[in-house]
Amino acid sequence: MTAAGTGCRIRPVRLSDAGAIADLVNPIIADGGLTAMTGPMTVPDQEGFIRALPARSVYLAAMDDAADILLGIQDCLPDQEEPTLCDVSTFVSLKAPRRGTGTALFTEMRRLLQPLDFRTIRALIRVDNTGARAFYRALGFVEAETAGSTVTALYDLA
Repeated sequence: MTAAGTGCRIRPVRLSDAGAIADLVNPIIADGGLTAMTGPMTVPDQEGFIRALPARSVYLAAMDDAADILLGIQDCLPDQEEPTLCDVSTFVSLKAPRRGTGTALFTEMRRLLQPLDFRTIRALIRVDNTGARAFYRALGFVEAETAGSTVTALYDLA
């Protein structure tokens, strides 16, 4: 799917994307304030993650139309205890902020989640990550609770 006005197309992540995903995520981890992840992501780590995706998972890549480079990723994984709940995580390249990449990913994610019988999407966000909190609020997530250094935000698919 090509996202109008963003210069990117959204497609499922492929195993061959593992290197580009590690290259995208590692600077975000190194920043120290944008994710709960602390150690670097390796290509084998990402390949293992992709291979082990549980049933009903959706993992998307946003690709730059012109340069065919990875701009962002978003995954949604089913909660193991609540079958109508899934957890979302979004990473957009530090080189491509505020281009609509995250919104384009989420638009496609919502469409793909509808037939999978999820009712709620949960985002766990660092309290101090004001950019991520604003991003998820702009998508329609509602901050439901804060526990320690994490804010739980919920999006109703129903």
